[in-house]
Amino acid sequence: MDDINKVIIVPFLRAGKIENAVNTLNVAIKDMESEPPDNYICAEHESIYIELNSLISNIHGESQLIEHYVQNDKVSDEKPLTKSIDSIKQNCLKITKYLNNMIEVRKIEQKQLCLYENNVNLVEIMDNIVINVSKNIKNNKVIFDTNIEEQFISCDIDKFQKAILILLFAAVRFSEGNEINVNLNMIENNINITILFKNRNSKQLNFFIDKMDNLNKNSLEDLSVGFHICKTIIKLHQGHIDLFKNGDEVGFLVQLPCEYTGSILHLFRNEKILNNENLTEQIQIEFSDLY
Repeated sequence: MDDINKVIIVPFLRAGKIENAVNTLNVAIKDMESEPPDNYICAEHESIYIELNSLISNIHGESQLIEHYVQNDKVSDEKPLTKSIDSIKQNCLKITKYLNNMIEVRKIEQKQLCLYENNVNLVEIMDNIVINVSKNIKNNKVIFDTNIEEQFISCDIDKFQKAILILLFAAVRFSEGNEINVNLNMIENNINITILFKNRNSKQLNFFIDKMDNLNKNSLEDLSVGFHICKTIIKLHQGHIDLFKNGDEVGFLVQLPCEYTGSILHLFRNEKILNNENLTEQIQIEFSDLY
């Protein structure tokens, strides 16, 4: 089995007592910090190991702080405890994001990334993504505009949402303003989705193009990992992504073919296909690097 597939699952803060959970985590950390066997981590994956180990070490430190408060009967002082728990949650979300991306990249390499499609109204999907992203991020306003009320396409909702969230994450991360504009328009036989944000850096476009075209598998935090997954998902939907700069604005353009899927499919489409709970979780995971 390749090293990248060797994942250690640490049971933590479940139904049991905090003291037991902390002790379990301490043992797991000590096991991970012990000297690994020769050649256990190849050079290609060393930086990935360091990144994951750093996050787990942060969780370890916060768990020890919680343990200190529990053992010294300081639980009544809620602020430090809440801060530690929030830090643990955030680091767990980051680990989830990194592991998910590792799995997705491996699936892409092995040509095993598949779509589970439904006939959906893409305008509704995009509007729902923007509304929920706006609720879950700080300091940025995401605005959605469209020139059509509905357009049905065959789409894997979860994967499509992930692709759009990756682009929105990049927009929020690199925006120099507090506004992100998302537009969906019909142009001839194509659906055009643009994500625009302010960035005055003249080199920013080339930076994005480089990350979009060149996957760096040696770093889980590298923007190219998300872009690689995003580009593959859009390609599986028979679309493509372009990047452009217009004055002070940088933009991502997602083009999808507008293909008629047949009226019979519209009769059997699932009216309850949107799952906001799942989308909120996706947003928290994809945007975990920001906070």
